[in-house]
Amino acid sequence: MEIRQLRHFIAVVEAGNLRKASENTHITHPALSMSLKSLESSLGVKLLERDRRGIALTYAGEKFLPAAHSLLKQIDDLRSSLLGTQDSPTGNVRLGIPYGINNALAAPLFKQLQERYPGINLIIEEGNTTSLERSFDNDLLDLMISYDIQKKLDQKSEPLYVEQLYLVSAFDPTLAQDAEINFADLVNFPIVSSPGTHSMRRTLERYAFENGIQFDFSLDFQSAHSSLKIAVEGLAHTIAPWDLIHDHVRGNLISARRIVSPCMERTACLVSSLRGVHTTATDAVISSIKSAIDSARKDDKVRGRSFIH
Repeated sequence: MEIRQLRHFIAVVEAGNLRKASENTHITHPALSMSLKSLESSLGVKLLERDRRGIALTYAGEKFLPAAHSLLKQIDDLRSSLLGTQDSPTGNVRLGIPYGINNALAAPLFKQLQERYPGINLIIEEGNTTSLERSFDNDLLDLMISYDIQKKLDQKSEPLYVEQLYLVSAFDPTLAQDAEINFADLVNFPIVSSPGTHSMRRTLERYAFENGIQFDFSLDFQSAHSSLKIAVEGLAHTIAPWDLIHDHVRGNLISARRIVSPCMERTACLVSSLRGVHTTATDAVISSIKSAIDSARKDDKVRGRSFIH
């Protein structure tokens, strides 16, 4: 089994057919097909089914795909650690980041890396916490920001800040910018919030259980962006952190009331893996994330108690 065969296998799976994968990898169709057959021969299993419609993974292929991603990631990390230096790190770093935090950190984080670490290629996966945690568990991410993380033996979790949560509604000019609402009064509002294991839903259900109330949840599309759009249109309300909504509030698209008595909060955490190679580039990105959070706090794009010193 060769490194290039792993890359060819992943390229074919992502492209869905040999023709497109051949174009993406810049090798001929016969050479790509031969590489895949050689990989299957070395493993002793069939990874792909081929027909006129394209490529489909076999059961063995589905099992092998995350392992192939993990192996290539470790190889790339090792190469980066050998090439980069402490003062001038290089290489790829894959960061999983929720929609709201990315909304606040994208600009200051880009500026930090551009000015201090131009040799680092930061690959961002923006998404909901469920998809990010799945990618992280499959070794597709080097770093992840999520909320209220449970400790695991193969992970390092560092709290960044405790963020405040707000009831978000269509813009109401009669509400003050610093308006508040009691937690118990939330039962009077239809709430859209991503269901299942999403972090915000877990937070809402925990607070509801601890305080003996039941939310009036409405149909949602499992997306922070869609929840926000529904609130903008006045169709329902949602609950969100300041990092997601600050620009909408300032643009008079929504009104936001901080939830109090008790305050609704959750802790944003930076998670890194204790498996595999830890590179100087990863350390540089961690430092840059913390600096970007400080910048976002000064610009009032992030609100909450900070753990960063």
